[in-house]
Amino acid sequence: MQELALTIPALWADHHVIALRETLTALPGVAAVAASAMERRVRIDYDPAQITPDAIAKSLVAAGYAPGEVDVDIAAASNKPAWATGGLRVTVTNPVDQAMSGDYRKY
Repeated sequence: MQELALTIPALWADHHVIALRETLTALPGVAAVAASAMERRVRIDYDPAQITPDAIAKSLVAAGYAPGEVDVDIAAASNKPAWATGGLRVTVTNPVDQAMSGDYRKY
């Protein structure tokens, strides 16, 4: 067995990890797949007698997960959560919820 580690820029959520694992485990010679959406990386254990790294890369491209480099956003570092960087947030209480509030809720 050999190991192949690739960076996958399109790997940013769990459903992508699942689709990527399904694509790779269906290939002959692929023994194990470990993918991380947080790191956008995948590690593949494969048998070089059955499949090549080029064939693995071609199957990833066909599935929409082309290996490459992750574009790094050159933004100033911030200790704010991502949702707090979008500007002013305004929330409005639903009048129905307001009418049901109080000591005796009308469910």
